[in-house]
Amino acid sequence: MRSLLKIVFLFLLISSVFSCQKTDEATVPPARPYNEVFIEDIAEIEEFLDTHYVVVDADYNTEFFEIPVGGTQTPISEMPELQSIDRNIHDITYKIYFLKLREGTGESPTRIDSSFVSYKGNLLSDVSVTFDQSVNPVWFPLEDVVRGWGEIIPQFKTGTHTANPDGTISFDNYGAGVMFLPSGLGYFNTATGNIPSYSPLIFNFKLHNLDFRDHDRDRILSKYEYGSDFNAEALDTDEDDIPDYIDVDDDGDGRLTKFEIRYTLVADPDTYYYYPFNGALVDDPLTPYDDTKGIPSCSGDFTTTTRLRKHLDKTCE
Repeated sequence: MRSLLKIVFLFLLISSVFSCQKTDEATVPPARPYNEVFIEDIAEIEEFLDTHYVVVDADYNTEFFEIPVGGTQTPISEMPELQSIDRNIHDITYKIYFLKLREGTGESPTRIDSSFVSYKGNLLSDVSVTFDQSVNPVWFPLEDVVRGWGEIIPQFKTGTHTANPDGTISFDNYGAGVMFLPSGLGYFNTATGNIPSYSPLIFNFKLHNLDFRDHDRDRILSKYEYGSDFNAEALDTDEDDIPDYIDVDDDGDGRLTKFEIRYTLVADPDTYYYYPFNGALVDDPLTPYDDTKGIPSCSGDFTTTTRLRKHLDKTCE
């Protein structure tokens, strides 16, 4: 009898737990449509740009202030540094505004690469609220942060850096700017920390360095394997639902891509070399190989830009 009572009690306890879980889930409101929220966000962002001015210091740090009645400050919307791009995401066209305070002199990452940035994040609705910042640069894979970063950071370039005697690094000529993100490219309906749901965001940032990633470690940089349009679906040569940039066998021929693009020299048969995706414009006489040769086609074409490279040709032995 006592055992039976325990079983009944356990059953009621489990039923109660599951009942509570269903009730909790039922109280979570569904996310609003992206297009509906964007209409509100873009109106709020454009009003902010029309009614606020920005103060930029020598290190490209920014502060935003509302233009007082009768004020003569230049609104952000009239600054020559203000630019915008359109991106088709969530089945709508987002307009993303950003200030290009300095472009930078180095290279630009793609939205699947990593960036070395310092930054500060503020709420558009209350610029006095700084919800996150890092004065010292930190590494961010652009795929792992809010989507807007992957669209705007690639509009800038890295700069130069110098090692100091005390072990610190000095950065110069880096890209610096500000992005104004609609919530659909930020945290959208997720309230996190002191960021309310559906909040447009402001990020001041500086792009100090980058790392071109090789996700599948096949010796071909992901920026080449993704495809030319980073706002479209990534290339999937063998149509196995694994994009080339994370597929170790791009053409599905049973041979790993990294083996298909390697070679040896007659004078050094025990050492493997790997063709770069694109060859250099000029051969370096100090290297034992021809630097102008990129990954060849099956017929031995090393340079034609439209060639079908051998690792993407299933018929190539």
